[in-house]
Amino acid sequence: MLYHILRLITILATRIFFKSLKVKNKQNAPKNGALIVISNHPNTFMDPMLIASQLSSPLYFLANASIFVSPFTKWLFTKLHMIPIQRKHDTNKEKFDNKQIFQRCYDHLKNQKAILIFPEGTSIRERRLQELKTGTARIALGAEAQNNFELGTKILSVGLNYSQPESFRSEVFINFDEVIIVKDYQKLYEENPENAIKKLTEDMRKRLETHTIHTYSADEDYLAIQIDKVYGEQLNEDIELSKTESEQEYLMNKGIIEAIRYFNEKQPERVNNFRKKIERYVNNLERLDLQDEIFKNRKKNKKSLFGSSLKDLLFFFFTFPIFFWGWLNNFIPYWFPQRVAKSIVKWSEMEEYTAPVMMLTGTIIFPFFYCLKSFIVYWFFGYQIALIYFLSLAPAGFFALYYKTKWQVQRKKWRLWAIFAKRANLVAELLSQRKEIIKELETAKKEYFSTPS
Repeated sequence: MLYHILRLITILATRIFFKSLKVKNKQNAPKNGALIVISNHPNTFMDPMLIASQLSSPLYFLANASIFVSPFTKWLFTKLHMIPIQRKHDTNKEKFDNKQIFQRCYDHLKNQKAILIFPEGTSIRERRLQELKTGTARIALGAEAQNNFELGTKILSVGLNYSQPESFRSEVFINFDEVIIVKDYQKLYEENPENAIKKLTEDMRKRLETHTIHTYSADEDYLAIQIDKVYGEQLNEDIELSKTESEQEYLMNKGIIEAIRYFNEKQPERVNNFRKKIERYVNNLERLDLQDEIFKNRKKNKKSLFGSSLKDLLFFFFTFPIFFWGWLNNFIPYWFPQRVAKSIVKWSEMEEYTAPVMMLTGTIIFPFFYCLKSFIVYWFFGYQIALIYFLSLAPAGFFALYYKTKWQVQRKKWRLWAIFAKRANLVAELLSQRKEIIKELETAKKEYFSTPS
């Protein structure tokens, strides 16, 4: 019962937390039967919450045994369908035994239940799939072997792709793959169990790499991110991707990474020189506390370099009362989850906890504050005023967030004006650097798309 209640809350919370939540190929997820769901793991508790919110079958989660530290947490996490499992690097014991846990997983699959496993074994923010542990394959093949390969166990790969994993109102793209049929490995398992385990693990890795943004190194990831920032919008207009925003961002990044690898293989020195140019440009922006976004000329509104100043000022002036109302009524519940997340991240030294802690805390604190303040209004002004007040809180809060974001962009533009007035040569140098980068990217794009596939 607790699991189902929290799942419903999670569905609502994720819809609010993310600006865009796109799910592709959800029809590939089996609605019943023995199932192991695997996924990459960039965002700690957010990952299982997102996956559980998308699947109708109740999920059982393999979780680090170290979090089952007290009778209460054991009771709570068991109610939430968590199964404790030890990992070699989490224990000082030279030998540890997970046979009982494996058997519990076998029993769950025998009873036609679904288990969620993160085969990387740990949560890492990098857009890079870590080496997969063999435990998932051992559980799948072990359960089938115990039951003469008659369970019909399937393995479903899910790719989680976040635009900004730690940020509120960011985007996420969830990509479901076609299932792997474990029975297909029966013959190989009967001939050599270890070879079957290795083969299944490798096949799972390939599936996850296909459905996630996967870079080979930090340098490659950095270059892909900066190219997307500088050139992504223009590239999207050129190739006319007709996808939702989060899926579009995913496809764009996949394409940029593939192009980087192509040129890195053919012309590594060219890629290295380009990386130095874009690093120099980004460093100059950071030194001046500017962002590339302020230099973009969007074709759809044909703004000048500095934007439509008068129009923006009129917007800020006339909508300030709405912003102030939203800020006044949402400041505490908006601020509190951020402070809790920062404290926990500082204590744990794991940035991956930022988003899930913010969402979980916000799920509690926002309804509490909204109800409390609405009750106070009801006490003094009656039912009708309290209802209008309550209904205004969330829309006003979202508008305040939009206003704040737009204001921050405008401040960057004003800062650029100030720099331009005092040191026009500095702005001219930045524009020259950006123009040179765009020119090189345009040339590379033509070469890449003209190459026979």
